[in-house]
Amino acid sequence: MKELSELPENDRHPWSDIMVDYSYDAGEWMQARHRLTELLRENGKQADESALRSYLACCAEAVGGSTPLPNLCSTLEDFYARYGMEGATDA
Repeated sequence: MKELSELPENDRHPWSDIMVDYSYDAGEWMQARHRLTELLRENGKQADESALRSYLACCAEAVGGSTPLPNLCSTLEDFYARYGMEGATDA
């Protein structure tokens, strides 16, 4: 699993920007990013960093008012199972 510091420098800042808007820490974001890329790969799909960020931000936004805050990976898996990912392309 990639850490934020392992991403290309031009991708780090946009990820940092989105992370501060939600109550998940960087580790949770990177774990969810990794899981999303796994799900896409399992389905013969791929997505660029911008699409990954957007999708995960939608997941975080959807549950942001919940108490307790649900696990971001669990939320992602639920959303992906229900809706797929529109921004993904065939690998």
